[in-house]
Amino acid sequence: MSTTGTGAREQVGRMLALVPYLNARGTVHVEEAARDLGLTPQQIVKDLHVLFMCGLPGGYPDDLIDVDISALVQPDGDRLIRMSNADYLDRPLRLSPTEASALVVALRVVRGSAEADARDVVDRVLHKLEAALGDEAAIDAGEDGSGVDPAADVRAQLEQAVAAERQVLLRYHVPSRDEVVERTVDPHLVTEHGNVAYLDAWCHAADAPRTFRVDRIVEARTLDSAVRVRADATATGAGATQAEATFEPFVPPADSPLATLLLDAEVRWLPDYLPVVAQRERADGRSEVDLHVVDPRWLVRLVSRHAPHVSVLAPAELASAFTARAQETLSLYA
Repeated sequence: MSTTGTGAREQVGRMLALVPYLNARGTVHVEEAARDLGLTPQQIVKDLHVLFMCGLPGGYPDDLIDVDISALVQPDGDRLIRMSNADYLDRPLRLSPTEASALVVALRVVRGSAEADARDVVDRVLHKLEAALGDEAAIDAGEDGSGVDPAADVRAQLEQAVAAERQVLLRYHVPSRDEVVERTVDPHLVTEHGNVAYLDAWCHAADAPRTFRVDRIVEARTLDSAVRVRADATATGAGATQAEATFEPFVPPADSPLATLLLDAEVRWLPDYLPVVAQRERADGRSEVDLHVVDPRWLVRLVSRHAPHVSVLAPAELASAFTARAQETLSLYA
């Protein structure tokens, strides 16, 4: 039997089932997903249009789940669902005591209006949370009790690889292209810049030195092979040492268009996270920024997630692409 619904409550229920299903299955045809979940393909596509607004708190472009919508709606699309940037769903959940207490209160409210079958699920979750709250350390340590921060664990592994002079195979998330790439690197140095950890390494795919953000490394595997390019071979200045990390600036392709965005004061922080080439303050408190756009779809998603505080001033074709996406999204709520 097909289960559909247009209310917010029904949609949340569908998406709570859809996201872990896709995360576990990987790429799957929309017709197959519809059969497995008891939905229509049309309903799944509608829900996936909303999914790109969901993800981790913060709302930055690399915080939110992404779906290749064009493959589902374009006439020449292959109708395969490809969800990315949701790897954090496989990580153990870590809650602070305050967060866990707030969740317990919210679940008790939900229980009061839940149907019988849903109430059983809520009761099981409440039992686990209330038991964990009796031991503050257990909550802070996370569901598996390890207490290990994944980024800290990756950093420690990279530092060991640097000391052992062993190559590392990285799976690295590239926000500008919304994809995970694999790179074999010769690690030279793990350092911090602005409270963010970076790996300074020689990338064999680029055949050049590169700097990787540690928190964007999805997986790191130390190899048995020794490094082929050492840090001293890539030093650019007299007396350069391992204490001097090199941070490669973003160099866009020569044919990438230059876009101009108008930013409200509410998103004045946004240029700190974008490859901005120019910024101009306006008398009304807003600002204009120029940036190169490697993939127009990335810009459309960026503006959509921060609307109405971000708009595209130029070029006209990118502004039109955002307007079309906004109208398409609004139609889902009609």
